Amino acid sequence: MDNNLSWFIGIGLAILLIIQAAVFIGLYLLARRLVVLAEKAGELQARAEYMLNNTEPVLKMAHGLMGELKEAADYFSQGVQNISAIAEMARDEAAEVRGLLGDTTAVAKREVERARMQVNKVQDTLEVATDQFQRTTELVQNSVLQPAREFSYLMFGLRRGIEVLMSGNRMPVNRVYQDEEMFI
Repeated sequence: MDNNLSWFIGIGLAILLIIQAAVFIGLYLLARRLVVLAEKAGELQARAEYMLNNTEPVLKMAHGLMGELKEAADYFSQGVQNISAIAEMARDEAAEVRGLLGDTTAVAKREVERARMQVNKVQDTLEVATDQFQRTTELVQNSVLQPAREFSYLMFGLRRGIEVLMSGNRMPVNRVYQDEEMFI
């Protein structure tokens, strides 16, 4: 009865450990994907900042040109209108880039927070798994291995006692027997 119960407990523990290992692997892969996504978001943000920094000098230069062209004759009035349209488009693009940068930053922050939460979940899961593994090891040590070890010692002593009683001959004193040393 106890042997069957020990087998069932051992099999159940093995299944639970396999399930936990699969969960850990899944959480690790999810965390890796989140890190890659956060890195890509950081790269996108850096590109957007670069574009924004390069767009502002163009806007300043366009405004300077507009001031100079307004002072010129009517001959340049059509050119001024075109430059004004370009400047307006540049402002719109800058506004879109700023919006994109804001969205990218928000997404990156959200993903970093999600990654942090996932890392915390993984750490909590590892902590629980470690605790369960320690408790299981102690349970196996105390309920299975210790009684088996004691039974083995008892059987060895009984066998050795029967051998001594059955042999009838005394062993020479000058001879050392390894199994007797282990028993004592």
